[in-house]
Amino acid sequence: MTADPPLTVRGRRLLSRIVIAIAVAAALGAVGWHLLARQIEGQLLAWAELRRAEGYSLAWQSLSVTGFPTSFVLTIAQPRLAKDGWSGEASALHATWLPWRMDRIDLSALRLAVTGPDTAVSVEKVSGIITIENGLATQLIVDGNAAAARLLTDDLGRAERARMVIDRFDPATKDWQGESLAGKLTLWQAQPAPPFAAQLLFPDPFDLELEGAIKGPIASLAGWRDAGGTADFTRLQLAWGPLRLVGDATLALDAQMRPLGAGTAKLQGLAPVLDRLVAKGQIRAPEASIAKIVLGLLAQPTANGSLEVSVPLTAQDGKLFLGPVAVATLKPLAP
Repeated sequence: MTADPPLTVRGRRLLSRIVIAIAVAAALGAVGWHLLARQIEGQLLAWAELRRAEGYSLAWQSLSVTGFPTSFVLTIAQPRLAKDGWSGEASALHATWLPWRMDRIDLSALRLAVTGPDTAVSVEKVSGIITIENGLATQLIVDGNAAAARLLTDDLGRAERARMVIDRFDPATKDWQGESLAGKLTLWQAQPAPPFAAQLLFPDPFDLELEGAIKGPIASLAGWRDAGGTADFTRLQLAWGPLRLVGDATLALDAQMRPLGAGTAKLQGLAPVLDRLVAKGQIRAPEASIAKIVLGLLAQPTANGSLEVSVPLTAQDGKLFLGPVAVATLKPLAP
């Protein structure tokens, strides 16, 4: 065997130049990363001052930017944002940018809590995405586990998983036709709290998807009602025990703060629903038998082989109606 020939003088010089070039590029990259990190901090502080000028309250314990050299991770300890009776806070919020994907910010937090004048929502193990277009946030997506909700002093219940997509949020709107909140809410395995579960049709957890917009000022439920506010759901999807429902609806609040509205829905699983109504004493067995016959004549077959019937949805006088049948009692949402 022959030994590899030693590097020539020219080869050693070329290798030295390559090493120097790599070192210079790395140094410039490090300088560039730190300059961008300072710029991110500066932009956050400038954004916070603009929001304060608009009446928002912002506070945090500390902030830092890490992630060198492949990303920018902004960590904000104990952030809190509030305005018009609404507030959001977390123990720590992490926001991550990738240099080649600056139109997207990935979020994470162990826990996120949002509180309004009449409501409170909390979510654990939160992840999210903020979409940026032309320097402005255009959409927020938040996913989390163990979602819990409260209305005034009443615990509404829990959901194993939740997702909220916010396309618009303007809690300061004064126009009853203006959208104060628009987007989509999805709950998986939602279990109402016992006082509410006792009034419902089935004891089973349910999956729910709501898409649409809340219109009118939302500083408080009473103020929203008095201003003529409505919740317009362009899509309402419910999987609950044997019941499958897809429809739309428009809701408001009546004088006693109970849901009031109307919509339409396509239903599957009507026979077990009617049996459940008989068991709860809400309709008599002969009426259920007649309803099964009539609805069977009106029903249409679906692709999965089940029968589907279209019925009106109505919330009125403290009752929720599927067609002419009351299926649930609706409590006032506030005193």
